[in-house]
Amino acid sequence: MPTTIKSFFVSTLLLMFLTLNSLSSTAYISSESARFTLLTCTPGPDLYSLFGHSAIRYQDTIRGKMVDWVYNYGTFIFDEDFYVKFARGKLDYVLSKQDFPFFQEEYIYSGRGIFEQELLFTSKEKQKLLDLLEENYLPQNRTYRYDFFYDNCSTRIRDIIIHATSGLESTSSMGFTHPDPDEIKRISRIDFSFVYPQSNTFRQTIQSYLDYQPWSDFGIDLALGFPCDKEVGKGEYMFLPDSLMKDFNYAHYDGRALAAQAIEILPQEFELTMDTILTPMLAMALFFILHLVVGILCRRKKRIQISDRFLFFITGLLGVFVVFLWFFTDHTATKWNFNLLWANPLNLYMAFGPARTWSGWKMKWMKIYFFILLSTLGFWFVLPQRLNMAVIPIIFALLFSVLKIIRPRFLFRVNDDKSVAQVSV
Repeated sequence: MPTTIKSFFVSTLLLMFLTLNSLSSTAYISSESARFTLLTCTPGPDLYSLFGHSAIRYQDTIRGKMVDWVYNYGTFIFDEDFYVKFARGKLDYVLSKQDFPFFQEEYIYSGRGIFEQELLFTSKEKQKLLDLLEENYLPQNRTYRYDFFYDNCSTRIRDIIIHATSGLESTSSMGFTHPDPDEIKRISRIDFSFVYPQSNTFRQTIQSYLDYQPWSDFGIDLALGFPCDKEVGKGEYMFLPDSLMKDFNYAHYDGRALAAQAIEILPQEFELTMDTILTPMLAMALFFILHLVVGILCRRKKRIQISDRFLFFITGLLGVFVVFLWFFTDHTATKWNFNLLWANPLNLYMAFGPARTWSGWKMKWMKIYFFILLSTLGFWFVLPQRLNMAVIPIIFALLFSVLKIIRPRFLFRVNDDKSVAQVSV
């Protein structure tokens, strides 16, 4: 055998040996005593923790060593671009693996509780789930693009458990890209039999958490568009950790239960409470009253007061924000946002433009905008998107401001004609 061929052959064998050795060093064989559990953590005080959290716990003896690992799909890297990535819908989450005591420490510190459900798997299914988790933990697979409703720490657990119980030898690695929901439904053998008392939209489903943070509720209702008002389908409630636990409590496959009933392993000390007295509804109502008072008291001086310009400026900025989320981000739930009916970017022009120049097409637009605002109130309860109730006093304030532009004599008719003529713009 020539030297070059011999060297190539030896090198190839050595490479194969190293590769196999590397694979064997990372592959784990679960024992008969292996135990998988679903961890459900109660809500916390911050917005990112308000909806709770889910993770998978694995306990076993591997190579003579006790292991107690937590596979956590809710890990993200907080860097200088975090808020920019989050706003643009480009925030990546990572599957992490850590020892349970370190995972639990955070919840002890914050006073949040932990519930645990044992997954009633066969030895083969335990091995399959372990293989999938370890495959998903590989550097090229552990990162994924976060989606609050369809791809988060809870839905990833639901999907990987469906894969582990599917009976299929080969399944996707569930890496960076979103898992295919149609494929997951096709391979699923699990019957999630829990029946929710009534049909809800995604917006209604998260409302019970947001009641404790009314300003967060207002911001989310402003940012999320019509897709958020889609009715939640079977199996889709599990985007929330509490619902994942509830569905697992009643899930069956192959004539047996998927999981044992949840037990509390860490008592909850922190309780959600209202985080403010000044709610958006109260704040907007107070502004509306102040806006009316300023408009009436200053009616002899100027048709457009500072409160009008402030209102136009803020609603115009909010309109720009809505447009940005709709057209310039990867978010799916921020499309088709009906908040543009009142939060219009053109309001920025009204905030700075001199009132005496509002004629021609500008005045026509003011009349159209007035009609849009009235229609929004008139069709409030039949709009396909549910708007936050705090928007109502904002719309009334806008109607008052716009009416002063298009029909000043209607508002100032309490004065005589001479007084009206003296009102400057």
